[in-house]
Amino acid sequence: MSNFLQKTLKKNEKAIGCIASALAIFMFFSLVEVFISNVKGESQIFILPMATVLNCFFWSLYGYIRRDIFVFMPNFLGFILGVLTSISAFI
Repeated sequence: MSNFLQKTLKKNEKAIGCIASALAIFMFFSLVEVFISNVKGESQIFILPMATVLNCFFWSLYGYIRRDIFVFMPNFLGFILGVLTSISAFI
């Protein structure tokens, strides 16, 4: 049974990667709301964006080393958004 599952997943690897990447990008864009709140002075949230920066940095490194665009690109985008959002908490 697991052999069938492995074959099916391998066959659909690109589609699964695209879906996972799109969902990761959608999740990281939720930082835009925190960024806007920080800029307006309504909040000073910085722990979540900093955790995102650290997490995305290491996943980006991993994706770059493995040459896996599905891991690298969304995490690199999350890294950039996390840095901007973290900085906005102190503006």
